[in-house]
Amino acid sequence: MKNKLISIIIPCYNVEPYLPRCFKSLQKQTIGLEHMELIFVDDASTDHTWDTLKAIESAFPGSVLIIQNEQNQGLGYSRNLGLSYATCPYVAFLDSDDWVEPEMYQSMYEKMVQYQCDIVRCQYIRDYGIAPISPEEKCTGKQDRLLLIDSIAKRKGFLQTDSLGFTAWDKLIRKDFLTRHNILFAEGAAYEDHPWSSLLYLYAEHIYVLEQRFYHYFVNNSSIVLTKNQEYHHDFLIVGLMKWQEWVNRGFLKYYRNELECNFLLETYLGYIKVLFLRFSQIPYEHFLVLKQEVLARIPDYRKNPYISTAFTPVNQILLELLVTNVTREALDEIALSVKNVWQSVTIFTATHIPFSPPADDTYLPLHVGRASAEDLGYLGDDTGDNISLINCFYGELTGLYWIWKNYHSSDYAGLCHYRRYFLNDSHQIMSKMDYLRIFSSYDVIISKPVHSEKTYYECYKEAHNINDLLTVGETIQKLYPEYYPYFEQVLESHFIYSGNLFAASKVLFNQYADWLFTILKASSQQIDTSTYDNYHRRVYGFLSEQLVYVWVKGRDLTYYECEVGFTQEKAETVNLKKALAQLIALGDISQAKLLFKDTVKDRPDVLLPGSDLSQELKTIYQILNVCEKERVRGHDSLLKYSRDLGKLITHYTRITEILYHMSSKQATPRDIQYLKYTLVSKPALQAIIDATPDYRSVDLNRYL
Repeated sequence: MKNKLISIIIPCYNVEPYLPRCFKSLQKQTIGLEHMELIFVDDASTDHTWDTLKAIESAFPGSVLIIQNEQNQGLGYSRNLGLSYATCPYVAFLDSDDWVEPEMYQSMYEKMVQYQCDIVRCQYIRDYGIAPISPEEKCTGKQDRLLLIDSIAKRKGFLQTDSLGFTAWDKLIRKDFLTRHNILFAEGAAYEDHPWSSLLYLYAEHIYVLEQRFYHYFVNNSSIVLTKNQEYHHDFLIVGLMKWQEWVNRGFLKYYRNELECNFLLETYLGYIKVLFLRFSQIPYEHFLVLKQEVLARIPDYRKNPYISTAFTPVNQILLELLVTNVTREALDEIALSVKNVWQSVTIFTATHIPFSPPADDTYLPLHVGRASAEDLGYLGDDTGDNISLINCFYGELTGLYWIWKNYHSSDYAGLCHYRRYFLNDSHQIMSKMDYLRIFSSYDVIISKPVHSEKTYYECYKEAHNINDLLTVGETIQKLYPEYYPYFEQVLESHFIYSGNLFAASKVLFNQYADWLFTILKASSQQIDTSTYDNYHRRVYGFLSEQLVYVWVKGRDLTYYECEVGFTQEKAETVNLKKALAQLIALGDISQAKLLFKDTVKDRPDVLLPGSDLSQELKTIYQILNVCEKERVRGHDSLLKYSRDLGKLITHYTRITEILYHMSSKQATPRDIQYLKYTLVSKPALQAIIDATPDYRSVDLNRYL
């Protein structure tokens, strides 16, 4: 095949339903089918995969080569066989149930040539094949990077990263790099790419990492990797031992023993434990014993490895101790039950200070914030362990965030929402665990979708709070984290407002954010004086933090998903105000009701916000109180004579305003006039509404009444 640049090797086994999608994505490649050599290796499929491949080769003989194994040999063999047929200077691997974005191979080829790379890697997205991904999901938000590894010291650092991953399909590789170093896939075993990828880490010197998600990894529930209780899952240990032996044979342990020991413990020991725990209904105890024996034979003094304390999570460090602990079959089962509750788990804490009905989904865990100085509601509280519950009046829901950071370590992912405010999925339902995991497959962090404002955030904060507090936070960031300060300045001038401190991420990132946030707030608190603030404004740190999550994700170059937020109920203070006003109106005490309204709004202006007063009734109630007051001055009481039930009064008042609108537009009907007369609405009441509403001031009541 002449003029070809890239050989793409595509092993196939019983993938008849998926082949058209895979091949169609290759046809769409912007580099052009004429520059690609597509090598399909059928691994003795038992469906019509081979017939499909013959049809493809017949239609595109100049670009497609098909090979058939006489018997099933496995993915490693098929990839190696395909590689032996490859004639192009660069090679790539593609799984036949996956597909790629049109610009994938051209983008990778251009970087390969531009920087004379050994390997170019792109990103991928876990795709369930249900709906197309959005343009925003196709990029991680990080910067592309060129990695030059030209010394032992640099490679030691490189070996502690995940820059290359362990998969074959997200890479474009110089073919002579693979042949020169004799890098082949493990044959006759599953997880064949583990030893292969470990050699890439040890030989590659020029690597370019693209941050575009060009590759669609199809999450197939029937995948062999996900199928439980299969013997081939034990290949995980076999290929891990093969990897170690390659390191021995090639002399790498002489230069990188600590780094490779760490890799072996993380990838082979802990990886195989995860396989045993998650891929078998009954843990194969004998295989666990073999694992311990094989690991200790190679790394008897694993505790001396300098990376243990930093590269291993607390849970993983506990699992490491199993190497030197006599564990019975029963004890191992108990450990597995505990560990499985941690792996791939999501816990979203629901901050509350009142009783409420939490979502039925056990992903959500109520957390009573400020419990140290409040009556116990019967929920988990933020006043145990290391906590700041006593200063909840200054921090609001952040005392919950602090408690989660310091005391909760049982989830892979953690988040914070409110008793009435939740992240919503595409169906506008409260997000489930699967909704979170799907987003986390593509994004590092979930934050609330911002609301657009005509004014800048600086102007909004200045109107509602003490602007000096916000500027103090900026000064603190500039001093402690200067690399984040440009994003803080960007926030000040932005017209997009984040609110509520809703946030979710992996627990590692959650902790890092909390550490960063509370470091800033603690330092800023030395300069912020809250002694003159009322109960509302002294929650200053909860207000200050609402935009900081954006500053942090931008400063960390993390990918973030801006999620729609929905409200399940009105703010407790809003509900309480409405109840109190209803009681006073029922008594006919308009003056006291109006005084209560003003005092409450002065102390808690947030009760009027759309997110607090979902029905937007409070403004109507205040208008009713004004009309009743003015009506009484003129010796009338028609509104209260109609009804002292607040709900009926709101409906009545709304109908009156509709009629006045009709009058102002000269569209009033006899039925409108009949309603006013039948309900005995006084002219002073109508005039009071007209005087308060500029659009109604053209109405001549004498014309209608």
